[in-house]
Amino acid sequence: MFDGFKTRSVETQGAQIHLRLKGDGPALLLLHGYPQTHVTWHRVAPVLAEHFTCVVPDLRGYGDSATPPTDETHTPYSKRAMAADMAEVMTQLGFKTFAVCGHDRGARVGYRLALDHAPRVTRFCSLDVVPTADMWRKNDKDRAIGAFHWMFLAQPAPRPETLIGHDPDYFLEWLLQSWAADGFEFDADAMAEYRRCFRKPEVIHASCEDYRAGATIDDDLDEADRAQGQKLECPVLFLWGAERGFGGPKSGGTGGPADPLDVWRQWAGDVSGGPVDCGHFLPEEAPDEVVRRLLEFLMPG
Repeated sequence: MFDGFKTRSVETQGAQIHLRLKGDGPALLLLHGYPQTHVTWHRVAPVLAEHFTCVVPDLRGYGDSATPPTDETHTPYSKRAMAADMAEVMTQLGFKTFAVCGHDRGARVGYRLALDHAPRVTRFCSLDVVPTADMWRKNDKDRAIGAFHWMFLAQPAPRPETLIGHDPDYFLEWLLQSWAADGFEFDADAMAEYRRCFRKPEVIHASCEDYRAGATIDDDLDEADRAQGQKLECPVLFLWGAERGFGGPKSGGTGGPADPLDVWRQWAGDVSGGPVDCGHFLPEEAPDEVVRRLLEFLMPG
C-alpha cells in the first residue's frame, strides 16, 4: 500500500501529525474517518497522486498521530482543533491553497476547515456526511438505533473506553462490517493496520473524545455558524453510499430528506453529487467511482 509515497511527521501547535505524501500537481488533502486511519485511502490516493499532490494524514487521536490531553470541554478534539492541525500541516508542506476530500469524521474536519480557513480551501468533497448540527437535529428512534455509536462514544470517560478496550478487535471489525455493503471484504493489509492502531488505549480514548466533542463543542460551533448565516464559500461535492446512508437498506433509519443534497445546499451555494452503489466506506468499496467523480469535480473542463 502507498507505494512511492513519502512518510512525514509534522509538528503543529496542538499535535504531531503522521502523514503520507506523493505527487507534483495541485494539493489535495484526504481525511479519513472513524475508526480508521489514513489507510482508508489506499485504493484511491495512488491514482489521485497521478494528478495531484496527495497529502494523506492520520487525524489527531488516530493512527500514528499524537493523542494530546483533553479537557472538560473536549476542545482539543473539536473539529476546529483538528482543522487547525490540517491548516498548519498544509502550510508547513508549502501549500497556500488546496482541495479537501473527507470521509466520515474526516469530512467533519474538512467542512470545519472550509469554514474556518475559507480562503485556503478551493473545493470540498464530503463522503457520506452531512454537518454535525443537522445530524443531531434529525435524530429519532430509528436513527438512534442505526447510529448508536454517536451516543455511546459520547458517554463520559472511561465508560466506552472500558467496554471497547475489553475486545477492541471485535468492536472494530463488527463496526466496519456492519457499515459496509453486504458481501464486501476489507483488504487484509488495511484491516491489519486498523487493528494495530485501534488496539492502542490512547487511540480508543482519543476517538471517544472526538465523539464527545461532536456532541458538545462541534454542535455548538455549527449552530453558531448557522445562526450567523456563515456558509462554505467553495464548491461542495457530496457523495453517499446508497446501500447504507440516507434511507438505504442498511441505514438503520439514518433517513434524511428526499434529496440529501438539500442539507448541503443550506451550507453552500454550489453543491453537486449523488449516491454511489456501496456501503459507508466509499474509498474502499467503490474506489473507481470515487476517483472518477473526484476528477470531474476537481478538474472541471
